[in-house]
Amino acid sequence: MKIILYVFSGTGNTYRVSQLYQKYFSKLNDHNQVDIYRITQQNQTIPHPKEYDLIGIGYPIHAFCAPEPIIQFCKQLPAVQKKKTFFFKTSGEGLHLNDCSSQKCLKIISKKGYDVIMEKHIVMPYNMIYRHKDVMAKQMWIYAHAIADLNCRELTKLYENNQKTKVKRTILKRMWTNPIGWIERRFAHLHGTCFKVDQKKCIHCNQCVKNCSQNNISIQNGKYKFGHKCVLCMGCSFTCPQDAIHIGIFKFWKVHGSYHLNHLMQDETLEFPYVPNHAKGIYRIYKKYYREMNQQLEKANINIYDYIYKEKDHEVL
Repeated sequence: MKIILYVFSGTGNTYRVSQLYQKYFSKLNDHNQVDIYRITQQNQTIPHPKEYDLIGIGYPIHAFCAPEPIIQFCKQLPAVQKKKTFFFKTSGEGLHLNDCSSQKCLKIISKKGYDVIMEKHIVMPYNMIYRHKDVMAKQMWIYAHAIADLNCRELTKLYENNQKTKVKRTILKRMWTNPIGWIERRFAHLHGTCFKVDQKKCIHCNQCVKNCSQNNISIQNGKYKFGHKCVLCMGCSFTCPQDAIHIGIFKFWKVHGSYHLNHLMQDETLEFPYVPNHAKGIYRIYKKYYREMNQQLEKANINIYDYIYKEKDHEVL
């Protein structure tokens, strides 16, 4: 089977998950070919979906909705007939409020002939609001492996049997998530101009300019200028090696730098699982999500402990 994963990823979480899909699809069948295309506004040739058997569209959830780059990408996709497609999405919490995030994209591509057979949500560490504890990031990454593996197995069966699954979307959720997404997208364009670079910290590596998926950052007269195309993906501030970017009113929600997930996965001093055994405070909200994931994994005879990397493992994403 030939598979293409179209991915928008600001700080890298969704891209990491796409690598997991690539890994586990390949493990299922050596003949599976899985290509990953990262969505940006750089001048690139987009792989045509007609060349593939199965299409995946991945994105981080913004304000319970799909981010603007994914919506625009879906509008640009060429029409096809009965092309099997699935959505995969990431966020920092496993709330069912995120169930309707793909609704707008689903409506767009369905009209073009795409047959959406599955949509799955994988929890990953926050890149905004607050930084997760290492013990929690470890749990999220281990479960991301297991869930991606499970999803690849399910997708293969659905594709081979010409079947699909449906995600429950209540009318109430649709009514309030769509307006929130509309507001968030327009606020992002406005607030993005408030981003500033601390010249005392900046080493002029220009990584923020090179990595901005929206081409929203430029250098004018030796100073960094942020335009009106920001989508609040936080890629610039999250990956700045000097933590030199100020993000306006969200300064108290800023998360900086990688969680080093593969290293955390191998760290035996970090308790696993943390949820539900000893979760306290805000981490209690994850109990339902992991209870549901455990039920799905158990039903598929998947042992979560098989996905913990040990020191002897050399496989790194």
